[in-house]
Amino acid sequence: MSDLDKKIIDIFKDVAIRKSLTKKVGLTDRALPSFIIDWLVSRYMDQNGNLNIGKVNTFIEKHLPDRTKKQLIYDRLFRGEKVKIIDAYKVEIDLKRGEYKLLIPCLDINNAEISSLIIEENPKLLLGNVWGVGTLQYTLEEGKEGKVSMIEFKPMESVKTDLDYFIQARQDFTLQEWMDLIIKTMGYNPNFYTEQQKIWMIARLTPFVHPRINLIELAPKGTGKSSVFSKLSRYCWLISGGIVTRAQLFYNMAEKRAGIIAFFDTIVLDEVQTIRFQKPEEIIGALKGYLASGEFKVMGYQGTAEAGFVLLANIPMNADNRPKSKFLFETLPYFCRETAFLDRFHGFLPGWDLPKIKKGTLEYEGYALRADYFSEILHQLRSKNSHLEFVKRHISFPSEAYIRDVKAVESLTAALLKLLFPDLNLDLDLLNQYCLRPAFLLRKGIKGQLNLVDPEYPSEVGEYKLLE
Repeated sequence: MSDLDKKIIDIFKDVAIRKSLTKKVGLTDRALPSFIIDWLVSRYMDQNGNLNIGKVNTFIEKHLPDRTKKQLIYDRLFRGEKVKIIDAYKVEIDLKRGEYKLLIPCLDINNAEISSLIIEENPKLLLGNVWGVGTLQYTLEEGKEGKVSMIEFKPMESVKTDLDYFIQARQDFTLQEWMDLIIKTMGYNPNFYTEQQKIWMIARLTPFVHPRINLIELAPKGTGKSSVFSKLSRYCWLISGGIVTRAQLFYNMAEKRAGIIAFFDTIVLDEVQTIRFQKPEEIIGALKGYLASGEFKVMGYQGTAEAGFVLLANIPMNADNRPKSKFLFETLPYFCRETAFLDRFHGFLPGWDLPKIKKGTLEYEGYALRADYFSEILHQLRSKNSHLEFVKRHISFPSEAYIRDVKAVESLTAALLKLLFPDLNLDLDLLNQYCLRPAFLLRKGIKGQLNLVDPEYPSEVGEYKLLE
């Protein structure tokens, strides 16, 4: 066991997990988020890090079935058993019938019954993909079709977190150890990444820890960009392909209900080339306003939110694994090529600088933090203002600096501070090397693309000074 693993176990005893055990439960091939798998492993892992595979398999069979086992669950329901199932539940409204319909993916059921009380207590169900424990029962009344109903729902709860303890624990790790801990918790082997690559990997988490950070990442296929957002945190909503509506994103006027932007910390548009906006002018207009100010208007409704936006896409690469085109957005939808839209994104992450995911990048025997615990920590860090105050106190921009550049660099620097130095115990050299310079490079990526579209935009971010 490495010294780092011993330290993780000693300091984070209750939330440390052997990541290699997640492979042994046989769930890695299923579309399950890391926070579900880690929760299950920790439930049946003893103090010595050993996993009771028998109990895990029994639990999966009873409460976490895949579609191939649905007939066994049907049989239990048919015999009158109340069955508890963990799944990503969703509720739709049938306006013609005037009723709610519950979707249970693992059972291929799309018309189960659910009470309005459960929906009132769990409004995210109307947005879909809410992981939780649903208690199901089957009823068959004379002269009517049989129905599956949800009689109780408990969303997956994170392990209890103490943010102050997490922040104080930073002092017990070197910077390199702390970076490796984060990389391992994200599900990767830190030994396969250079220091700069680790910084870019960790930069993917900036929208999780600081309000309204907007990123673009373009990369070849297989660099793992979408898996971080789809599996790490229950506070992230990923849209991959299909049609996106203004009601889904912002506000549904017909149902008087806020969209996903009000319920999640990060909204990810994955494979953005395959996404289509319904009434694109309306959505792009609302999106531009929101990205700039955090406010949005839908007809007579005006709202605010703190979710950040992330755009992910694959781009053509040459034989040297570099982008074929100097203008990186030429294969993306038209709105991604507009300067007014691009300028509202804080940073551009060069995904081609990260290695493609291989067997070795995902396999290691060491310890990390439980994903459900870590995602809750990231969420709570959003409310910390001291890191942005620290940045503004120690970094000075000239009066002629472009205000969007200043805000972008300040936000990205504060976010990297929260991730790498949550206790704010660092000198100016560390601030510059690991937080400020990476933030400048992320913003410079946006500026360079803006300059290619419109030469009136300078390609450089500008000057700054560090203040004691």
